[in-house]
Formats: sequence, structure tokens, C-alpha cells
Amino acid sequence: MAIETYLIGRSKQADIIINQTEASVSNLHLELTKDTRGKYYITDRHSTNGSYRKNGGRWIAIQQSYVKLDDRLLLGKYLTSVEHLLSMRLQKTSSAKAVRNPETGDIIAGTS
Repeated sequence: MAIETYLIGRSKQADIIINQTEASVSNLHLELTKDTRGKYYITDRHSTNGSYRKNGGRWIAIQQSYVKLDDRLLLGKYLTSVEHLLSMRLQKTSSAKAVRNPETGDIIAGTS
């Protein structure tokens, strides 16, 4: 099973595109990765306004962390969840999911 990685942000280069009106979200804000065990983790891509996960009623800044589907996330000021981000990916009808090399971020040939 290949690792699946999705870039999230306002850029049209992102796999999951956040509305341009969400100015607190960087162009390429976050990576969401599903590992070979089916677990998800996120990596902040040096975003301007940071990435946070709700933990026990507090927002905790994260650089990289495993997350659950129902975890609440704050990308800048944009409130979302892992599950919501994945549903946005499924709504994107113009392209299939991309499988990316986890070290370089390059799309692996023949997967999209």
C-alpha cells in the first residue's frame, strides 16, 4: 500500500483547496498523510498563521502530529476537521487522488 499525501491550502496547486477568502490559510499550509497502516498525520508547511489541534479544550500548536478523523483543526483562523478536509478532496471532481513521495512531495508517476 502506498502512502497518500494531500497538500492543503489556498493555492490551485493544492490537492485540497481552501476558499481564497480564508486569508489566514497559507497557499500551501498543511500536508495530510495517510500512512501504510491507515493512520493520518499532518505536517505544517511553515504556514504564516500556524496549525493547531484541539486537545482537552485547548488549541495546541503543531508542526507534525498523528490525528484522528474527528480531530478539530485550526489552520490560521479556518476551523475544520480531518474528516471535513477529506470530504473536500472527494468533492474535487477535476482530478483523482495523488500519491506523493513522502520525502520529496513529488507525485508518483501513474497514480493520478
